[in-house]
Parts: sequence; structure tokens; C-alpha cells
Amino acid sequence: MAERPQLRMMWEFRDAASKFRLYAAFVRGVHERLAALFAHLAQAGPDVGQVLVLSEEERMTGVTAFVAHLAETGVLPTDADAAHMADSCWALTGPHLFTQLTVGRGCDADTYEDWLTGMLASPLADTT
Repeated sequence: MAERPQLRMMWEFRDAASKFRLYAAFVRGVHERLAALFAHLAQAGPDVGQVLVLSEEERMTGVTAFVAHLAETGVLPTDADAAHMADSCWALTGPHLFTQLTVGRGCDADTYEDWLTGMLASPLADTT
């Protein structure tokens, strides 16, 4: 995932606002392609459940790398709890929440992306 063009571009930007915006756009794109599939797989039974577990582990690895990048580039305050930030980011960027907001609440993808950008940046609002 880290080699995807959107993420590679995000790594290169220096300002926090651009990093959050590009990361939110990346998440949106993934969910537009895969969230419905994840929802169907979740209902498919225990054999498929392992695929979802692996997918969530990989997503956590990616989120942790994103938060580590934020820390390494000085976006996170030095006293920030990176593990807590990764957990929060993981929860906010999940396919279930995307589906709840877009399908369940009728939020369009642009609005979801804007919302996610703000939510990712909100813990850092005083420092960005």
C-alpha cells in the first residue's frame, strides 16, 4: 500500500493539512472500491472471517506507518501517544464507518473525505 501514488505523494508533502487531505482521499478511494465487498465478506461465515482479520491487521500496519510518518516529520507533538493516535486513526478510517456514513446516512464521498480530513487533523488542531 505504501507504494501507491497517493501515499507516495503524501509522504513528500511537508505541511500537515496536505498530508491529512491526501490520506483521507486515499482512504476514500480504497473504500469506494472495497467497502461493499468487506460488508459482504463479514456476512459470509467463519472461513471468510480470517480474510477480514488479516485485512484489518494490514490496515492497522498501514495506519501505524502513517502515524509514524507524522511523528518523524514533526506533525505530531513530541509528547503524543503514537499508539493511541494509530488506534484512533484506525477506528476513523474503517470500512464499516465509511459504509455507515455514505450508505446509512447518505453522505456523499466528497463530504466523507472532507469529514475524515477534519477528524484526522482534529487532535492536532493546536499544532498544525
